Formats: sequence, C-alpha cells, structure tokens
Amino acid sequence: MKLNWTHGAALLACIAMSGCGMIGGGSKAPEGQVVATVNGEEITITELNRELGGASPADPQQRKQMEQAALQSIVTRKLLAQTAKEQKLDKTPIFAQQKLQAEEGLLVGALQRKIASTVVNPTRADAEKFVSDHPNMFAQRRVMVVDQIVFGKFDPKLMEEFKPLTTLEQIEAVLTRENIDYQRTTTVLDTLNAPEGLTDTLMKLPPGEVFIFPRGNAVFVNQIRESRVMPFVGDRAITYAQAGLKQQRTQEALAKQVEAIRKGAEDKITYNEKYKPEKPKPGAAPAAKAAPAAPAPAAP
Repeated sequence: MKLNWTHGAALLACIAMSGCGMIGGGSKAPEGQVVATVNGEEITITELNRELGGASPADPQQRKQMEQAALQSIVTRKLLAQTAKEQKLDKTPIFAQQKLQAEEGLLVGALQRKIASTVVNPTRADAEKFVSDHPNMFAQRRVMVVDQIVFGKFDPKLMEEFKPLTTLEQIEAVLTRENIDYQRTTTVLDTLNAPEGLTDTLMKLPPGEVFIFPRGNAVFVNQIRESRVMPFVGDRAITYAQAGLKQQRTQEALAKQVEAIRKGAEDKITYNEKYKPEKPKPGAAPAAKAAPAAPAPAAP
C-alpha cells in the first residue's frame, strides 16, 4: 500500500489548492468511473484501486477512510507532477534517462511475469520429494541464536591472527587494538531459509566454533550461542516446498530465456572499443547470465 505519507499528502493538497474544499472543483462534478479531476486530469476507479494495493476492508467506514486517504495521495502526486511539468523538469536530460530506465524496468517485469505464468506448478509428489531430500530444512530444521561482530573491510593479514582465536572477546581485542570500528549484535539463523551451503557448513562446526564470512562490504564474525531442532513438517511444509520449487523453476526458466535472448542478439550488439568485454580465456568458466532473483517463500 502507498499510504505511508497520507497525512502529509492531504496537507500538501490543501496548501496547493488553498483549501481542501477546492479539490476536485469545477463546473461539473466527476461521475461514473471518474472519482476526481485535478486541473482537468481524471482519476479513475481503476487508478484508485491500484493505489489501494488490493486492500478491501469489510467495514464500509474503514473502506471509505482508506479510499479517501489513497485518493488524496493521488491528488497530491498529480498536483506535484503537474507543477514539475510546468517548470519543464520533464524536459531535462536526467529525467529522460530516469524515465527510460523506469520504462525498461516495467517492460522487463512484464516479460518476467509472462515467462513465470508458463511454469508448471510443482505437484504434491514433487514437494514431498523436496522435503525428503532436504532434512536440514524440514525434519531436522534448526533455529540458531548467533552472537556476531560486524565490521568493514580490513587488512587480510589479520585473518591469520584471527585463526587461533576461540571467542568473540578475543576478536574484539584485536579490532580495538587496530582501531577498527565494529558492532556487536545477536541474530537468529533458521536453516529453513538459510543458503544450503551455509547450513551444511554450520552442521559440521564443533560446538562454540568461531566462524567468519564476508557479505557485501562487511565482515561477519559469528559464534553459535544456542541451537534447537524445530522440525517443520506436515501440510505447511509441503505448501512451503511447492512455493520454493515454483520459484526455483521460474528462476531457471528466466535464466534460460535471458540466455536465449542474449545469444540470439549477439550480432546486433556493438561496443565502443574502450568498453568492449574481454573474451573469455580458454578453459575459463563462462560468465553467469544473471536473471533477477525471485523472492524466497515466506517463512512459516
């Protein structure tokens, strides 16, 4: 829902129109599918429902309040957009680039949804096999309380000094000595939705072992404080597995389509010599053809 700035939107609309009573003014009130007009620009029921994001409370009074909040949000957005056009901000090079990027993003999203709609839904048997093949996610699922130290990049030589250390306090002492800023925190790791490789590694660690891994521009030093087996089984597990398999198959379908499109267009792509990609070296693994990642299924 796009209602997080409703009150401010209503206030801006009042200011822009010199009084809320003037919103939607004109010689003829909108009717039918048109819920309001802003300087002659129509706002339709379809646009209002899209702003509501599918929310439809059973209580008529609550529904009316949400509709009004969403409508005022649209009104303010149109007023501000109209003002920007009057100031010719839509004619700037930066806006043209942003508009093109946004349009391309919408088109890519539409293509992804079309491809996803062709993916066959996994059967219950498929899901049951997936559950059986991944005990660490389901029957032997673990929830771990992990103490962490998080800090930015550092001299790799310090890794040698970290190796024999067995407590986070010892790690802290090194970071303090080296004047490296860090943050101490606690997090919960669930093997249901953790990366499979990470789960396999964690299962092999001795109790209390300190382990380190980088992620993005940060380094995470971890120590498992508590670990409990919390099986995830039954129909909810099957439903979760089916959703995960659908997303996996969708990702595979998207990746194949991206590869086919890229391959079919190779002779249509030309580069400035300064930006031409290097040819892969003999024996090197081919670069991955990235497709936008699908979201993970919602955790139970």
